[in-house]
Amino acid sequence: MKKSLTKLMVTSLTLTTFAGALSFTAIPIASAASWHKGSPKAFIGTWKSDGYAAYKFTKNKITVYGKGGGTSKSMYKYLGHKKYTVKYKVQGYHYKETFTYINNHKIKGHGFYLTK
Repeated sequence: MKKSLTKLMVTSLTLTTFAGALSFTAIPIASAASWHKGSPKAFIGTWKSDGYAAYKFTKNKITVYGKGGGTSKSMYKYLGHKKYTVKYKVQGYHYKETFTYINNHKIKGHGFYLTK
């Protein structure tokens, strides 16, 4: 009688432990590297390259100046250490560009710097 009661308690304790462990792993974890609508707050404003406007970020949209430019909705992903990927669609083409925020007057793209 004592052995069967002990086995029953050990079995129920083991099942409870596994059920508890499974319930902890089933909780969805927020991903820091997910896409967010709009533009990063640090980028809002007009950014220039060689004195000419190149990009204008607003809360929800991006305007690209120059040949083939236009305005569209934007999305961004934070990559870590002040680095962002911004994706947008202009004139039917999808673009994905990576920018590094240096300070409130300068950001870096692929091989070029933009200033406010």
